[in-house]
Amino acid sequence: MCPYCRSLAVELAELSGRGVVYSYAVVHHPQHPAFEYPVVVVLVDLDEGVRLLSNLTDVATRDLRIGMPVEVHFVPTAGGMAVPQFHQATTPA
Repeated sequence: MCPYCRSLAVELAELSGRGVVYSYAVVHHPQHPAFEYPVVVVLVDLDEGVRLLSNLTDVATRDLRIGMPVEVHFVPTAGGMAVPQFHQATTPA
């Protein structure tokens, strides 16, 4: 839903999958067997102006920082689907 006009109209667009960490939280509890802990939950500002909630993987918690450049990778799930997760970008955004 558009936060300005409340429209439910959608448009598909191809995105680069690159952006920066806007905010993050390191989650330790409650634990669920489907996840490895701690879980790093991030809000990512994509280069195209979209903000996305996801997980950050393959980064030590001591290295987390606001503004960290990240890029998307897709992780398979049950049922043949995939979810977007992020890791630190190999080159700055």
